[in-house]
Amino acid sequence: MAEHYPLGIRKDGSYYTRIEGASHTESDPCFWVGNLIDDDTERNGGTWGANTMGPANVVLSFFGEEQEIGRIDLYKNVGEDISVLEELAKVINIYFSTTDEPRKLKSETQQADDVPWQKLLTHETQKSEGWESIRLEQPVRAKYIRLELAENHGTPPDLPWIELSEIKIYP
Repeated sequence: MAEHYPLGIRKDGSYYTRIEGASHTESDPCFWVGNLIDDDTERNGGTWGANTMGPANVVLSFFGEEQEIGRIDLYKNVGEDISVLEELAKVINIYFSTTDEPRKLKSETQQADDVPWQKLLTHETQKSEGWESIRLEQPVRAKYIRLELAENHGTPPDLPWIELSEIKIYP
């Protein structure tokens, strides 16, 4: 008999999330914001490469449900063989909302800051590829999570990229 998991939970215990909006994405699937919630962590694919020095924002939801968050795992990866580690997101601000206000963010003219958020944390990543885990001192309940890639690890101004590969959110 197949093992069953609670609705909305992956086999690894992380929540399924949905992308509600993003400030930056690319037409090339190698840099597409949708990669944040899939399981492709390979080079030459599976990254969210935002063509900016930062900030770049993405809003995730739990399909309208409120969930308890106790841990956030980030997979840091750059998208192509020619990409450099300096393109990785260095400073990441994470916000949450317990209201439905983020549902209003539905057009290109709207910015993530147009609705109220509670700041959860600022995290400075290590300059290396692979998984990095953030354990919260106190779990929070949230309907929406906003990830703001605030700055990269230091590419020159003529190389405007900030990248992250995947985010997994756990109870």
